[in-house]
Amino acid sequence: MKDKILIVDDEPDIALILKLQLEDAGFTTVRARDGIVALECLAREKFELILLDIKMPRMDGMQVLNKIMERNDNDAVIMMTAHGSEDIAVDAMKKGAIDYIAKPFSTEEIVKKVEHAIRFNRTRRENLVLQQTLEEERKKMEAILEGMADLLIVVDLRGEVVTVNRKAERVLGASRDMLVGMRVEEALKADIPPEQLPCRVVLQTTAPCLDVAYSFLVTEKGIPVLASATPLFNSAGQLAGAVEIIRDISKLKALEQEKEDFVGMLSHDLKTPITSIVGALDLVREGRLGKVNEEQKDYLEMAVESCGEMVGLIDTLLDVYRFEAGKMVLAFRQEEPQALVQRTLIKFRSVTKRTGLKLYATIADDLPSIPVDRYKFSRLLNNLLSNAVKFTSEGGEIELKAEVVDDVAAFRERIPELLYPAAALPEGGAYLMFSVRDSGSGIPAEDLVNIFDRYTQAKNRRLGKSQGTGLGLTFCRKVMDAHRGFIWAESGKGKGSTFFLLFPLE
Repeated sequence: MKDKILIVDDEPDIALILKLQLEDAGFTTVRARDGIVALECLAREKFELILLDIKMPRMDGMQVLNKIMERNDNDAVIMMTAHGSEDIAVDAMKKGAIDYIAKPFSTEEIVKKVEHAIRFNRTRRENLVLQQTLEEERKKMEAILEGMADLLIVVDLRGEVVTVNRKAERVLGASRDMLVGMRVEEALKADIPPEQLPCRVVLQTTAPCLDVAYSFLVTEKGIPVLASATPLFNSAGQLAGAVEIIRDISKLKALEQEKEDFVGMLSHDLKTPITSIVGALDLVREGRLGKVNEEQKDYLEMAVESCGEMVGLIDTLLDVYRFEAGKMVLAFRQEEPQALVQRTLIKFRSVTKRTGLKLYATIADDLPSIPVDRYKFSRLLNNLLSNAVKFTSEGGEIELKAEVVDDVAAFRERIPELLYPAAALPEGGAYLMFSVRDSGSGIPAEDLVNIFDRYTQAKNRRLGKSQGTGLGLTFCRKVMDAHRGFIWAESGKGKGSTFFLLFPLE
């Protein structure tokens, strides 16, 4: 589409010459005989360029130029002037005209100036659009940063504050003007050495520094925070500074304390009455309060077992919490696997006999000792065997197996990829492997990854008669993680299940 040019000149001869010259050069032209007609044309249609004569009747070129500039449409204007009025033309350029041309003019000169003016004005319009877009994005980003619930601090290469958001001003108790230019360690007043502040670490390493916990010393108790910082680079890819995002975790700390208080309540307020119940049941069962027949003894045994299950559930819940809170203390000692396995099997002999299950162990000779926490290891096997008993029908079998795996690399492909990151899986080395196999209802393939999550059970087990809290396998995973080992299950619906445990020997 040809560019359209408005020729504003009261002299028809000059207007005709311009029309012919410009149309020969590939433009489309419209002529206005004076300034008033020109403004009417501009109100009706859009032009790429306006050639505007300075001296005209009714309204001169300067008045028309002022009206055009008031429109703020970024119109391109070239003033046309006779010799002797160049000063007026220069003044017109100060008021917004792109260029001027003196009469008389050559075809080459007018075409060259017209083409230049159109290119210049297009670039100017594009720049204005870009500036508007950038300004809109800047305002959006500013609104986001100002509305953040976290503190934001930007520092330069010297570690001096460049800008902060409103939340940072409020928490630090200083205005942006006061904080800008201040060294970051003076602005933050943290309880850690300055070189350990995330933004300082980033300036030293040029790498992100994530999840650093410290406190602001702006109150008597201090404000606990969790901070992360990332580097800022300029257009040349050079480090220009760092931005640190700081989250106030006071409420999280308070919730953690409430959780700890609740766990303490579980340990004391629930286990104490259960202990009293078991004590009372023992008095009755032993006949100290009167003769007890065999049927009554059976019911009392069931009651004692139920209390034991409740205590085990509370212990499991407490231990899962301690593992997740990093407060679990393990006592590692070199233990003989055969002795650990036999001690565990003794507890289940009577249970499996009563439920009509076959329980046996396949233990290799001369198994090496392993460093484990005996109590946690025993509970780990107890949980797996309890599940096997619970989900295996009468007449089924349960096998506990222990053997040395000289090269664990063969098992990498058998461990579900969503259960452990690929980088965490062992490349090789010797491991002691325990497995608990049952001939029970099995676990659907889609549940083999999430069964170790808290309060999660396989779908077919949730719908069955035997249900649980979903904490037992979570505890098992925590114990294996603490021993730097691996746990996973292989199964199929209706095909039984096998849980594998790998303990590193090196």
